[in-house]
Amino acid sequence: MKKILAFISIVLIVGVLASCGKKEVTIEPKPKTCEQIQPCKTALQYATYVEQGASDKAYKIENKDENLVSYDSEKDARKHVPSDYKEYQDRQIEEYGLLEYVLSPNKKYIYKFRFEDFRTGETKNITVGVIKKQNHYFANEYYSPATKQDVTVDGKIAKHKRYYSSNLDEQMKQKFTPDLIEQY
Repeated sequence: MKKILAFISIVLIVGVLASCGKKEVTIEPKPKTCEQIQPCKTALQYATYVEQGASDKAYKIENKDENLVSYDSEKDARKHVPSDYKEYQDRQIEEYGLLEYVLSPNKKYIYKFRFEDFRTGETKNITVGVIKKQNHYFANEYYSPATKQDVTVDGKIAKHKRYYSSNLDEQMKQKFTPDLIEQY
């Protein structure tokens, strides 16, 4: 009888020791980054091309059906590549904040990015519309700021999400937080 009690005591002590320091485990998915969401990734690539001055590359991923293209042809776009392009061609928008408005799930989005200008270092915004056609995403820049009307669907303002590049601390997140589009 003593051996059985001793065995049970040992099992209980081992069980208590094994559970020490364990925290409650929650199974919440990690928030996605822009680079993990295809339409956002397309918008970020397009914004990067615009910022680099790669107008020919930006033209290739523009939505050409809505007469929103920045140039009449890729050849015309190539003529407008700035003379300092080579200096910025390898730069990427690495630190940014953005707003994502889903106007039609898996079809139409608006992204407002805030980041530092490659050439001046000043904080700037760029707004990009993304549309899905035939399983491909295409982008276009909003040359005038997007407005409340642009993010309104069936009389309601589309919900938005905020994303930030993964390398930002809280101070940088404040710097790169874009204003809501519906404020305008």
